[in-house]
Amino acid sequence: MPEPGKLPGRYNIVVADEYELFDHRLPVAEYIELLADGDDVPDEVCVVGLDEAFEDDDTVRALSRAMDQRANSLESRNPLPTIQFAVDGSFQRLKRDFELKSEDELYRLSRVFGPQIERQRRGWLLAPF
Repeated sequence: MPEPGKLPGRYNIVVADEYELFDHRLPVAEYIELLADGDDVPDEVCVVGLDEAFEDDDTVRALSRAMDQRANSLESRNPLPTIQFAVDGSFQRLKRDFELKSEDELYRLSRVFGPQIERQRRGWLLAPF
């Protein structure tokens, strides 16, 4: 059984101070470049700065597009990569969606991860590649 916040084959969206994070960390901009260039995603990686990325609509669109374009290649990898998105803040449920509450702002996570976000535990959400 994988450690909490580290489930392979899914995006693990975790509150940074509640779960152990991978040592290999990439800012959102570098993760977008990695996906867009078609480079191999590391087997274990933690993407940081999502809360700041939501402040720029172009970055959110670029991230969502890059993740969507690489979904099939990530899903077919063997072994499946384990990808964390570490955020500062907390999660709030909004009907069938989740929002990231960072400082006094609310950001809809479905803008990046699509509508299939599931709560795994407190401070840990999962989304398919």
